[in-house]
Amino acid sequence: MRFFHFLRRKPLRGDPGTVRDRLEGAISKRRLRGWNPPLENINTLVASSGPKLLARACELVVTNGYAANACEAFAANVVGDGIKPSSLIDDAELRDRVQRLWLAWTDEADADGLTDFYGLQAMVAREMFVAGECFVRLRPRRA
Repeated sequence: MRFFHFLRRKPLRGDPGTVRDRLEGAISKRRLRGWNPPLENINTLVASSGPKLLARACELVVTNGYAANACEAFAANVVGDGIKPSSLIDDAELRDRVQRLWLAWTDEADADGLTDFYGLQAMVAREMFVAGECFVRLRPRRA
């Protein structure tokens, strides 16, 4: 009968066993008594405080060595040397041609010409660490 302990009667409201049935985050004991967060929508909070929070996060990464190291470590662990695709094409000649085209494009991927595709991946990871998101636009350019 030990395996069927969940079938036993639930304790009544005054029983000491009811503490285990509650959600710990909703308990109002000494540890959580002073924590009364507002019930605001996350979109409202971001709209009102988002720009100031973003500015502070950017400033921290620039001026604080710990924050800068955390940002670089995050980017290095997420991207590493770069996320490199590999073709599953069976024809070896076509696969090599696609690979050469890909490598040629990766050198031209940055419109500013500052880095290549793999450097852009690291930039996106850093921006994701600081701002929480990054918008990337891929658009064809004229020759």
